[in-house]
Amino acid sequence: MREFVLSGGQVITPDQEFLADIYVNDGRLKILKDGGAPKGKVERLEISNCFVTPGLIDLQVNGTAKCNLWEQPDQKQFEALCEELLQAGVTSFLPTLITADIEHIKKNRRFLEGLGAGAPLSNGSAAATAHGAVAKAAMIRMPGIHLEGPFISPERPGVHPKEFIKAPNVAQLKEVISPAVKLVTLAPEYGEGEAAARFLLGKKITVSLGHSNATFEQAQKAFDWGIKLITHTFNALPPLHHRAVGAVGAALLKEDVFCCLIADGLHLNQEMVKIVIRLKGPDRVVLVTDVAHVGTTGGGLVGSSIMLSDAVRNLVSWGAASFREAIKMATFNPAKVINLEKELGSIKNDGLADLVVWYKDSLKIRHVVAGGRLVF
Repeated sequence: MREFVLSGGQVITPDQEFLADIYVNDGRLKILKDGGAPKGKVERLEISNCFVTPGLIDLQVNGTAKCNLWEQPDQKQFEALCEELLQAGVTSFLPTLITADIEHIKKNRRFLEGLGAGAPLSNGSAAATAHGAVAKAAMIRMPGIHLEGPFISPERPGVHPKEFIKAPNVAQLKEVISPAVKLVTLAPEYGEGEAAARFLLGKKITVSLGHSNATFEQAQKAFDWGIKLITHTFNALPPLHHRAVGAVGAALLKEDVFCCLIADGLHLNQEMVKIVIRLKGPDRVVLVTDVAHVGTTGGGLVGSSIMLSDAVRNLVSWGAASFREAIKMATFNPAKVINLEKELGSIKNDGLADLVVWYKDSLKIRHVVAGGRLVF
């Protein structure tokens, strides 16, 4: 594996900024604050006037124009999706399966598992470890799968096909989940919502309230059960009304609940993004893309067309957050909500070498390091 030093960059960690060189070797990193170079001849990449951040983590990826996870992608298409994500600075992601026939969900889940989704984090990527994925896509990490359905509300389906929506129930959850499933979106007010949520939480699976018609009181109860996340806040949820604030209002008022935001300017306009960040603070917001094969068509909300690096730049250009705050929302916070903040989402000695180098002036990406390998 290539050994090199990123030299002269401004390092952004969840709560700090400092100048340091970053030594990358065997998939791990070391912070060289005093400029102390490792012994021997080591390649140096000069990155003055650049930021160095953790690799971006997207918890909601349905696909892109190159790969549609809603249907039946093949490995070549999935490789193209992984490479596209890496080029945009995403070094870890949860492939996301939406509502469909249970057998279809299980089939696609097994397909993703075969490519390494849910495999233990390691120096290499899950895909490379699992069964020999090739080229740049072998560098990306898939710590798990996000099931965004079918256990959602028929009253808030979004683009999910209503004929396959099911009330949350433990028996069918046992059928559809596996150790690879890391996150489940469900409607807690519907069916066996409480039993289903408690079952998943007992399995150490993160539960997110989403595609739900929950009232304020129902959402409060769900948060008391242990649900601490809300899927694409405002989207496929009851609107925030001055006499009925609903699940969104409950999430905004509950201090320990994280709000996922699609910061593309269409799913939420920039003023609403600013309101959520001001109310929740940068420690309780998670940037996601919900990027999908069809993207946003005709002004409709059918999954986004942005990448997570676009969302980071949007927050900064809108004045909704500083760059460091936006990075935290796209790295440490998503790692935290899926209980992987000790391994992902920060820059620390002997940490996994997943890094993004950004030009300071434009916030365009200059380099991506994934699994200790230089993507570009």
